[in-house]
Amino acid sequence: MGTDIIKIAICDDEKVIIDRLRGYIEKYIKKAGLPYKIDIYQSGEEFAALEKAMSGYDIVFMDIVLGDASMSGIDLVHKVNFLNPACQIIYISQYLEFASDVYDTQHVYFVSKERLSEFLGKALDSALKNIIQNDDTSYLYFTVRKKQHKIPQNDILYMERNLRETTIVTRTDEFKVSERINQLLERLPSWFVSCHRSYAVNLKLAGSIRQYSVSFPNGKTVPDDGNHPLSLREMPCPCKPWHAGFRTERG
Repeated sequence: MGTDIIKIAICDDEKVIIDRLRGYIEKYIKKAGLPYKIDIYQSGEEFAALEKAMSGYDIVFMDIVLGDASMSGIDLVHKVNFLNPACQIIYISQYLEFASDVYDTQHVYFVSKERLSEFLGKALDSALKNIIQNDDTSYLYFTVRKKQHKIPQNDILYMERNLRETTIVTRTDEFKVSERINQLLERLPSWFVSCHRSYAVNLKLAGSIRQYSVSFPNGKTVPDDGNHPLSLREMPCPCKPWHAGFRTERG
């Protein structure tokens, strides 16, 4: 969470939905006795333009079909997943056909706009539970020149071993440590895996995995020696996303 206040964003182009969402959220958060701040974005461009703000939210309620057709809610969530992986995404939509597409992103819930009152509380329960679980246990601790450092695990893209040093590469920095990759992996979750004798990657942040390489959204690519098969579909996920408020017809 980073601070004592829950930072929430609503990205939707329908004022009626925004007002309903705000009302439900405020009622829930006040009942839980939590301090909060809600920001409203009524277009995808407005939200995407604020990358610094985007990386600071704890929970984002995202519509999928926005008024500006140039960018969908799923496109925006891909950005949020990379900039702020700890952010809890709750999709809000009336279109069942997108229920499968959202699985390309990390999210905690998918709620039908027609059943907000029924499922929004459950979605917020799941989001807050994940925030609390992640708040103090998702750091990697290490020492550089007798000085201890800690960095969020979700900031780490990959690690590279070269001679007697391991470089920990994050979105914005690099840290050189004497520990071997396998020693660091012992203190990291199971979605950090070796893909090469000299590399380990964070599968959650991988943009694409090919036969002999793993690429990240910022353009960085690391080799895969083929002896460590990777599969994003098999990647363990700390929270199971729920698709709520939809009924499927069998025909």
